[in-house]
Amino acid sequence: MTNTHKINGPRGKILAAVLTAIFISLAMGIYHYVPIDERLENTYYYPFGYTFAVGLLINLAILLFLIMPLSILVDGLLLYRKKDHTYMSLLVAIAAYALLGFIGGIIFSIFTRNFNTFSGQTIHIVVCSLVFFAFQLVFNRSFLHSSSHR
Repeated sequence: MTNTHKINGPRGKILAAVLTAIFISLAMGIYHYVPIDERLENTYYYPFGYTFAVGLLINLAILLFLIMPLSILVDGLLLYRKKDHTYMSLLVAIAAYALLGFIGGIIFSIFTRNFNTFSGQTIHIVVCSLVFFAFQLVFNRSFLHSSSHR
């Protein structure tokens, strides 16, 4: 196989999954944080560290056990696709990873038996899969450049 058809190895996918979990957890923690000046009396607010830690555990589980195995399947299917214009291949890969996130949201809802918050869970997993794909693109580019200089 040529370098243009190279799929990220397990180390690249695991690193992308961990960094995606950290990035998404930081974003969730910052979004849900309420400054001390704006807090209401007699209301408990979770500290940032707690929100980050719990979000990191949940996101790591979703990424390592749901999105990463599905991404291996998607990457294998994308290899068989006829190579055309670079931007078209990128758009197809983005659409494939968005579909991966949607299917992952359905699987997550089935396993947790929680369809009341299906849309929120699915949007979260779609965003996680797209950020995961973006990190893979960055690592794939840097890995290709570092392997070509050896």
